[in-house]
Amino acid sequence: MSPKWYLNLSIQRKLLLSFVPLMLITISFTGFLSYRIAANEIASKMQVEQASMAKSVMDHLDYITQDAIHISDYLYLSPDIQALLSSRTPSGGYVSNTGLFNSISRLMVTRPYFQFLTIYSEHFPPIQFNNKGLSSAIPFEEYRTAYHYDALLKEDQTERWSIETPEQKNTIFRGDSLNKLLMTKVLKNDVSLKPEGVLILGMDEKEIRRIYDPGGEDATVVIVNADGSILSDSRGRWAGQNVRQLPFFKEKLQSVHQIDTSVDHDQWIFTRSRNPVSGWQVLVFQPKADLLQRLSRIQWLTALVLLVTLLLSIPASWFLGRVITRPLSRLLTSMGKLQQGDFTQKVNTEGLDEIGRLGQGYNVMVHKIRELIDEGYSSEIRRQDAELKLLQSQINPHFLYNTLNTIAWTAQKNGDDQVADMIYSLSSIFKISLNQGNDMIELHKEMELAEHYLFLQQMRFARRLTYELDVAPEARDILIPKLIVQPLIENAIVHGIEPLPSEEGMILIRASLLPGKPEWLEIEVTDNGVGMPEPKLAEITERLQSTPVLGPGTSDSFALVNIMNRIRLIFGNEAKLNIHSVENSGTRATLRLPIPRR
Repeated sequence: MSPKWYLNLSIQRKLLLSFVPLMLITISFTGFLSYRIAANEIASKMQVEQASMAKSVMDHLDYITQDAIHISDYLYLSPDIQALLSSRTPSGGYVSNTGLFNSISRLMVTRPYFQFLTIYSEHFPPIQFNNKGLSSAIPFEEYRTAYHYDALLKEDQTERWSIETPEQKNTIFRGDSLNKLLMTKVLKNDVSLKPEGVLILGMDEKEIRRIYDPGGEDATVVIVNADGSILSDSRGRWAGQNVRQLPFFKEKLQSVHQIDTSVDHDQWIFTRSRNPVSGWQVLVFQPKADLLQRLSRIQWLTALVLLVTLLLSIPASWFLGRVITRPLSRLLTSMGKLQQGDFTQKVNTEGLDEIGRLGQGYNVMVHKIRELIDEGYSSEIRRQDAELKLLQSQINPHFLYNTLNTIAWTAQKNGDDQVADMIYSLSSIFKISLNQGNDMIELHKEMELAEHYLFLQQMRFARRLTYELDVAPEARDILIPKLIVQPLIENAIVHGIEPLPSEEGMILIRASLLPGKPEWLEIEVTDNGVGMPEPKLAEITERLQSTPVLGPGTSDSFALVNIMNRIRLIFGNEAKLNIHSVENSGTRATLRLPIPRR
């Protein structure tokens, strides 16, 4: 229910308070929905771009790592290297193998991203190659101690990737400040398959970064080793650190397998790609704040539309309210004058909308009231003149049956008792049928009327007609529509008994409560007349069962149709009138009525 203060407002203000907020809410919701849809679409597009970027970076890295493995395999299988691994050249001496150095030089020059190469073995002095010439490898004995050379030879893993930064305490290459991505490979004797040395192939991490650097994009690319070490990142901040130190996680990272679930997805759009061979992972992070910044135009546009809508909707709704309320105000003013007795009122209406039709109806009403008042004054005098004449000429219904009783008394006085009885019966029929103007009558009175009618018919047929009335005591006072049994009896006499050639006619009238259903009254009128053929019975049954009842029909069904229409008007479709008839055997009319509550 609307609050009282709102109901007391004028229509103009109601329109203003309803129309303007509705428009603002609709536009706000549309803007919010557009913002959400655009954000989801851009986020999906970014994730697709990130996945493409991650795959591209991984493809480049795969190419470089495979190339590094090919170089190491080539040198491992080189006869010169195998000769050195089999020799016993003092580690402090100098290896003078021009062919070996030429091979290494060709390999390194054709692949500029490989800039450092060192071979350590206890059988010969370290072999070094540096494209940039800014750093040199540490001596073998220092490497042996610091990097657990002997344990490294016993490991099953033949290639190992690591990152070396200037901040680390122990480094293999010294003399520059570069981050170096290193591949360490164990070299074995091809005859005995005994590990005899290690090959270290290094790349400048900046050169790797140039391959996948997203440029001006806000995305951050991080390359992580299988053990969680960061090999490279597009910002150049975290190389050599553990992935746990990245600032993109909402909870502490326990393992590299928990990266997906630990990333703060509310602030970052995240994608990763993993190489199942090397175990490397490419992680791509992009802040969602950049996404929201791109969508700020939708927010500003929505705010601008809201402001413009507010500025336009207020005067528009006010004007619309004036258009609606102005004719209503004129109508209210005219109604006030009408209440004061001015019946010459009339409002000028424009248009055929609801308000226009209301004004036209008001004008017609005022005109009719004025006509009725004028007619009332003139008819009042005519009514008073006619009242006396009406009282003088009025015949009270009681006068009719009183007169019939007087005639019956006169006939009885003159010794004609049969005529007196017939007149008494007719007078009783007339008196009962009037029923003081009521449409409903008690069942025993209706049966009394039927008995008077049967008495008169018995006089007509010269004792050829007998009848019997059986009314259950509990049904005597039930109210039924008056003059509803007599037409059934008349129908039985006219169409059943009268056509009999000479046989004695018998009519049985029974009224009782329906067995098992005390809320229903059943009235049966049975005769032993000529009955009716099946086609005729089917036609009458179909007419009585139709809705509405088809009528008036032929003369033999007129009374039945009339009864059916009456009981349906009073009791609805629950009331039933059924006709059962066998040709040359008689007819039974059954009337079932719901007992009305008093």
